[in-house]
Amino acid sequence: MKYTNEFKYYYWGPCLTRFHISDELCDGLLQRGNRLKEDARKGLAGHLDKELKYTQEDKDWFLSKFSPVISDHMKFLNTYHNKNLQADLKLTDLWVNYMQKGEFNPPHIHNQQLSFVIYIQVPEKLIEENKNYQGTDTSGPGGIKFINDVNSDMLNIAEVPIFPKEKECYIFPGSLMHMVFPFKSDCERVSVSGNFQFI
Repeated sequence: MKYTNEFKYYYWGPCLTRFHISDELCDGLLQRGNRLKEDARKGLAGHLDKELKYTQEDKDWFLSKFSPVISDHMKFLNTYHNKNLQADLKLTDLWVNYMQKGEFNPPHIHNQQLSFVIYIQVPEKLIEENKNYQGTDTSGPGGIKFINDVNSDMLNIAEVPIFPKEKECYIFPGSLMHMVFPFKSDCERVSVSGNFQFI
């Protein structure tokens, strides 16, 4: 029998995407975040002193700017999993994280189907600390790590370590385990996180 070079690909594992976010959206999230008062920490896993909930008005504004991004993710998600997901999305949560030295997020998941994080401010001090890190951890100070299995090698990629840049957005399944590492620099990193529910 002649070899035909035909094979089947098994759609497997979580879909993690990265997008670059506009200055308008990042600046707007930062300005609106600086006006917030409602503490978000009670419902979050992070060991941070300052995490605040956006208002419904802020959520509506955010959706008007972010909809093209989440739409592109959903189109790719359909291709990635070879499915036709027609679900509408509801933004259930939106909060801002002001991360200081020594603070961290332990391994955790979110309680909705789709989650995201947008990095608004990444100080130069933190960038330098991560660059100069000496050790075996793949994320380094201030890094985020997505974890899908306990065993990882060249043929079984079980984790994705990332040191995020400003104006980067990562979208991922809410059930995907992830963690954020602490840093020692005397600075503040600002990120915005949220969840979408399929309806």
